[in-house]
Amino acid sequence: MNIKTSNLSFKYDKKAAKPVLNHLNLDIKEGTVNVLLGLNGCGKTTLIKLLAGLEKPTEGSVIYGDKNLKDIKIRDRAKIFAYVPQQANVTNDIPVRQYLSYGTTNTLAFYEHPGKEEMEKVEATANRLGISHLLEKNLGEISGGELQIVLIACALIQNTEILLLDEPTSALDMKNQNLVLSILKSVAKEGKTIILSSHNPNHALFLDSNVILINNGVVCDEGKAKELIKVNKLIPIYGEHVCVSKDLGYEEISFK
Repeated sequence: MNIKTSNLSFKYDKKAAKPVLNHLNLDIKEGTVNVLLGLNGCGKTTLIKLLAGLEKPTEGSVIYGDKNLKDIKIRDRAKIFAYVPQQANVTNDIPVRQYLSYGTTNTLAFYEHPGKEEMEKVEATANRLGISHLLEKNLGEISGGELQIVLIACALIQNTEILLLDEPTSALDMKNQNLVLSILKSVAKEGKTIILSSHNPNHALFLDSNVILINNGVVCDEGKAKELIKVNKLIPIYGEHVCVSKDLGYEEISFK
């Protein structure tokens, strides 16, 4: 399903003179990958939270398909989209295997516990993301980067058609950033809609995504990454020091 925002505005303090997001009109197509780019404080995280229903718009609306998000029951939302925050408040003594099983509950009846089929999904996803060795550990025993991958795994297990991820690579080392981005690229080929925020424009190029450039709470440009991730497009947001590798005295290291 498509996702639309209509005149979407938000203030954390309703008395504030300036909104965090100001009259955003987006039309995100089904089956696309979309990367939100912009400086800290520009509104990327706020937009993800509004799309996830964790904040209510000050003005405007979020529409999933033909339904206003505010009219979709919370249990039904879990069947439509999965949300991965930057940081999660989790109970440290919960085993990783048990936590991942929570991703299956959107397919279960009330009070029904995950069965063999659900736990096989947990095993398969943990193997796919390279975290099988963490399954018997408690959440409090793993690193912040490992926890971030566990959160992403749980979202994949939820098996929704839409993924909302707030800076999913921010706590990850270079190797695991590549792992997560590669998994997202693979998931996108399955026809899922992905919306993620990032501080690294190169991530959008790697994913061959659409880009939504946000500056001071407004969308200043949209388009395909390969067309939009250009020095002249990024300087107004990131400053005059933006350049490409050929302008440097060294070659930047990346993954292929």
